Amino acid sequence: MATTYFQGNYLHPQHISVGGILTNKKGEICCHHFYTKDLKGYWADEKLDDFYILMRETPEPNETLERALHRGLQEEFGATGKIIDYVGSIKSAFKHKEIEIEKTTIYFLCELISQDLSKRTGDDIEVKSAVEWQMPDYLIPRMKEQAVRFGRTDVDESGILERMKARNIN
Repeated sequence: MATTYFQGNYLHPQHISVGGILTNKKGEICCHHFYTKDLKGYWADEKLDDFYILMRETPEPNETLERALHRGLQEEFGATGKIIDYVGSIKSAFKHKEIEIEKTTIYFLCELISQDLSKRTGDDIEVKSAVEWQMPDYLIPRMKEQAVRFGRTDVDESGILERMKARNIN
């Protein structure tokens, strides 16, 4: 994907993404599970390995948040989903290529319509992950722990999952 004005860089270190909490009928959440082998040459300098994240996509110029969400579900999970609700946002900060990035991710709860992992596309690192379905109570403590382990708030999406559970919208 080409760099857009939504993607943090030297001129403006602010980044906007849209995130998807894709659920199935069992109440499980679709997520990326990254292992060390998946990350060679990408986050290797930060030694990120064995971690979970939800779907997150950077909008392209003139693309709506909803369209970016649906594109992200398709590219990252080979899935289509129906938007159920807006859940909230998470603001995080991390260092990328010597730049301190401030990232805001806006999350939507989505219900799975269909999934075909062979339809995962793009050249983003997310296509190298293992796609897994996990319960929120499994993901929440792992996301909290990985944020501490890596010293990066952008790998902790536990708060948005806790908000989803508290509102009982899953």
